[in-house]
Amino acid sequence: MAGKQIATAKLPNYPKLKVKFPSSGPAGIQLVESQHKLYFEAGDKIEVLCQDSGMRGYWFRCKILRVSEKRLKVQYDDILDCDAPEKLEEWIPSYRVAIPDKLGTRCTGHLTVRPRPLEGTTTLYFDL
Repeated sequence: MAGKQIATAKLPNYPKLKVKFPSSGPAGIQLVESQHKLYFEAGDKIEVLCQDSGMRGYWFRCKILRVSEKRLKVQYDDILDCDAPEKLEEWIPSYRVAIPDKLGTRCTGHLTVRPRPLEGTTTLYFDL
């Protein structure tokens, strides 16, 4: 299956959430395992969550160049390589759960790789 390798990961797109209401302290939200699968192929456009200090929480747009069993080789759209005048390329895990934030404000259990939203889509806002 040359050129059409597929990486498999669990996708929490439609997660089941478990809400914890402790007697004291903030309520917590926990992600329960999803039954959905995500398949990546070379050429797919995705977003990668940065987990480095100082940049934690930012999603970077990139394109998949190669796929192996557990990793993806990506080229970032907006990050240049410091050693060359080209866009940065690196291998990343195809499935990694994000490190929880210190304040506990985000859902735990979400992945560091997600499909990029479709181009040309419109964000709708409404008042409650």
